[in-house]
Amino acid sequence: MITSENDLPTVFCGGCGGSVVRPECRGSLERLWAHKVHWECWSECNLSCQFCYRTRGVPLETPDAERLLAAVAVAGAETIVFAGGDPSLRRDIGHLLRRARALGLTTEVQTNAHHAPADFRQALTEADSAGLSLDGPTAEVHDRFRSKRGNFARVLEALEFLEHAGVPVIVRTVVAQPNFRQLAEIGELLLPYGNVAFWHLLEFSAVGTGYRNRRMYELERALFDEVVVQVAARYEGKLEIHARRSEVKSGAYVMITPDGAVYGTADQTVDGLYPRVGSVLQDHLSELAERIEFRREVHEDRYRVIHAKLREKREALAQAVPMIQGDSGEAMD
Repeated sequence: MITSENDLPTVFCGGCGGSVVRPECRGSLERLWAHKVHWECWSECNLSCQFCYRTRGVPLETPDAERLLAAVAVAGAETIVFAGGDPSLRRDIGHLLRRARALGLTTEVQTNAHHAPADFRQALTEADSAGLSLDGPTAEVHDRFRSKRGNFARVLEALEFLEHAGVPVIVRTVVAQPNFRQLAEIGELLLPYGNVAFWHLLEFSAVGTGYRNRRMYELERALFDEVVVQVAARYEGKLEIHARRSEVKSGAYVMITPDGAVYGTADQTVDGLYPRVGSVLQDHLSELAERIEFRREVHEDRYRVIHAKLREKREALAQAVPMIQGDSGEAMD
């Protein structure tokens, strides 16, 4: 059930409760310089990737999800990432995206693109950016990597749809044993799309399901670096490529689980899981910020560059193509 507009929370802190938030909780993430919050807004997924890092939990109902967004905003974050599982499976995702933007948050939706009914496609057009995963240059490589036949075609379909909608896209590729030899060819697929802001090459992280299956995916650092050098040289001046090694990803995020628990990515995992530090719906925002190790010296400049680039890309796309107001295309399901 979606709360009426007049009753939507604009300020919230789990520890403070209600709309009266103590000064040390306001701006607590901004002072940490953790300007990006990654929320696994839905636990379930329609793919069964054997390297998945997602956490499990009962997703928040709409009223608590609205409180979570208000807490992220009052803590001073700039960007909220809706991830999963897959956000397309969350029926109120459009409402939550609009709510986040009304609170002044920049929004990103990360989706595997396999389930894309008309209401989700419309929601994507309202996001500030989208994240798509592309792990192979052919259906054979990508679909095997993602354990879902037909996903390769749907990712490319989504990329084209988002270009017509004027939405910048961050393409993410996991570099691992099953795909590193064919990976460089992915860039050829991306070159025609003017909405691709970044291509991130991610070193495999042994988290979640990936921890149990790490022997299938782990790649020697020398091979990862070789792939990065090869790809960077091939597409120099054509695509903006960022290599995301394990140490770069460490301490880069404030993560929130489907049920509102908070964790960071700087601590060592325990059996493939990062330790939780509290709940955004129950704890003071200032105390949560104190328990998260965010490596400002590593990530501050990187976040500035990414935020500025996405803003420039949105502005350029807005001038180049009209934004889609409705979706007359056939939904993917």
